[in-house]
Amino acid sequence: MILRGLVIGVVVSAPMGPVGIYCIQRTLDKGRLSGFYTGVGAAISDLIYCLLTGFGLSFIEDFISNHRDPIQLLGSIVLIFFGIWLIRKKPDDSVAVDADHGAPSREGDILKGFALTFSNPLILFLIIGLFAQFNFVIEGIKFYHYILGFIGIIAGALGWWWLVTHFVDKLRGHFNQRTMKGINIAIGIIILIFASVGIFSSATSMLSARTLPISRMEGSMSASFRVADTSMKGWKAIFPCKGGKELQINVTPASESDPFGDSSVDALRIKVSEDNGKVLASAVVKDGIDAYRGKNAWRIIRAGTLWTLFAGNREYKHQLSFNSELIPTAAPDILSLRPGGISVTDRHFDMSADELSGSSETDIFLSLDTLKVSRTDLSGIYSLLDFEFDEAYAKSGGMYRIAILPDEESGAFDVFYLGGAKVNAAMWQPGMKKARLMPTAFGNVYNVEWIDAEGALMNNDVQGEFDALASSLTIKFPYQNSSMRFRKE
Repeated sequence: MILRGLVIGVVVSAPMGPVGIYCIQRTLDKGRLSGFYTGVGAAISDLIYCLLTGFGLSFIEDFISNHRDPIQLLGSIVLIFFGIWLIRKKPDDSVAVDADHGAPSREGDILKGFALTFSNPLILFLIIGLFAQFNFVIEGIKFYHYILGFIGIIAGALGWWWLVTHFVDKLRGHFNQRTMKGINIAIGIIILIFASVGIFSSATSMLSARTLPISRMEGSMSASFRVADTSMKGWKAIFPCKGGKELQINVTPASESDPFGDSSVDALRIKVSEDNGKVLASAVVKDGIDAYRGKNAWRIIRAGTLWTLFAGNREYKHQLSFNSELIPTAAPDILSLRPGGISVTDRHFDMSADELSGSSETDIFLSLDTLKVSRTDLSGIYSLLDFEFDEAYAKSGGMYRIAILPDEESGAFDVFYLGGAKVNAAMWQPGMKKARLMPTAFGNVYNVEWIDAEGALMNNDVQGEFDALASSLTIKFPYQNSSMRFRKE
């Protein structure tokens, strides 16, 4: 853990961003101690972000993630003023003298280094990736092991800044006041460039967030509710659909109870039909469900024309699937088959804002042929190469095969399912949308909206990274402590 911490501390500190450049400038201008104190402030900021990540203070991570663009914009504006101040700053007369530099402002340098680093919350995603890469947060590790690991992180960061300031200070004697003025101007301009890129990136992201539609599977819908049936006669869920039509799900006990309230068959009969009487599917459910007076949870998912029904008293189990062209317009109306006798709780209904037309597998391949995709392009056909899953948080949905196509209007990429599903395989058909990759300020990194095996949208800090050299795409799910790597065919 100490070794892992040392490596993470160095890797987090090494990128020569604004704080690194400022640390060099302080070393040349005020001496090694001043530059080192600036690095100490940066190391403290990095340690705080590592602690937030390692100990799972997710509410702070969520706040930073949800407000990443405004925070980045504010930090970039601070850098603008700092860069202007540095350009206009007059170097000290003693810059080229090896005599005493005067006592550096330790608290001020630490505070400046801390502020410059802490104003960039994007470092959080680098830390999440490093923790995953080096297995820094794993099950079974004791608390004091983590303490040793974090000591390693701060030691690695401080060691890095000690080396940087040491070598820069050795070169200090080769600079005079005019040279230092030129260095201040150059460093100030570099910081202004960093800040301008940050302002442009955050402003563009905030503007595009208003227009970029949330990605869902074509014509997707989900409805969930819990039913307690004391009528012993059953109930009906009616979905109002376009064109004044209805889809009905009728649930009744499979047999009548005897005078003692027991039943010879502990089961429910489920029948799905249209309002014209056409039966779409039916099943008798015996396992994992309370047939009489029980409180069962129900979930209905529509993906394109495919409807899938899940139910259970303790967990959702797949019960049946069917195809229907009906398009729901509102939450289902749940009725008792006779007055009274049922109670409905935990109701939730969600339907995609826009009904996109489905894409066939043939359409996807034709689109890829038109694009003339190369090995270094993100677009193409991918197969799952390998994966890492923490069984406590996630399970493998299958050995997926996917296709990635660009959306020219938004600059994003749509990911389509082609095959390989194991969980709820009947629910998935080739051409359904599996994910959406949205560009970030980093050219090969994307924010991801992912549809899981049960049709639920996952977009909580999910990120994708494309490796052009290896022609591979890695999707990381930080909150599930899981990742998947796809390789282009």
